[in-house]
Amino acid sequence: MMAVRRWAGLGLAVCIAALVWMGYLWYSANQTSAPSHQDPEELRTLLKLGNEVVDVPQRLVVKWQGDWEANGNQDAYEAAEGLSQSLNLPGVQQLTEGGHLTYRVVDTKNGVNVRFNWQEISEDRSYIIIQLEAAGDEQLSALTELQSEYGQALHENGIDAEWNASLQGTVKGEHTAGSTMKAVEDGIFRNMAATKAESYEDATTVSNAYEVPSLRSGIQSGGKVLNMQVAVHEDQSTGSSRVTIGLPVITIEY
Repeated sequence: MMAVRRWAGLGLAVCIAALVWMGYLWYSANQTSAPSHQDPEELRTLLKLGNEVVDVPQRLVVKWQGDWEANGNQDAYEAAEGLSQSLNLPGVQQLTEGGHLTYRVVDTKNGVNVRFNWQEISEDRSYIIIQLEAAGDEQLSALTELQSEYGQALHENGIDAEWNASLQGTVKGEHTAGSTMKAVEDGIFRNMAATKAESYEDATTVSNAYEVPSLRSGIQSGGKVLNMQVAVHEDQSTGSSRVTIGLPVITIEY
């Protein structure tokens, strides 16, 4: 029975994540400002905030996601190979995943783990996810540079992509999730004008979403635009709390 509940919870989480990402795409499609690949400062803002509100930054994950549509010049495989080359990655490996042809590259660049995933949705349409993951000051600096370079390369290859980022770290000492969230929020409010818009809480986890007008990245949620999500999970085995900050939402496990 416990296993059934865990899988049911996982299914609900996947559904929520899908709906949230649809809201992100809707919001992005209706933006009139510059494309997000021209906004590297938001990632630096996330890093600065993370260094202030967590004791031990563990990792930063950045994902570029977008659609490709055939224009008659290349098929999906050729386009995937061309994009991989423009990112200075090895040639793609072809496999079938979920009944769809997928072209994948897993590589490391300057200590940053890179995962390139191009999946054919139909004969003339594909969906691309490029994930960058790093930990440590040198690797985080390299990731920041790659984030900007990869966004520009996607744009030059005709892919209208949006990025999201999640930073994760721990707060030392035995504190409840609620008290840790209060301390994290104090750090957020010192650095930016933010308004808490949505909240969730259970015995060991608190998750809040915020409206932050200074941030361009956002998702539509009801009549609000959410620009940042913060989650705190209390690890009862160690007593420490794991803090995750996402722009505009968290897209990794917290």
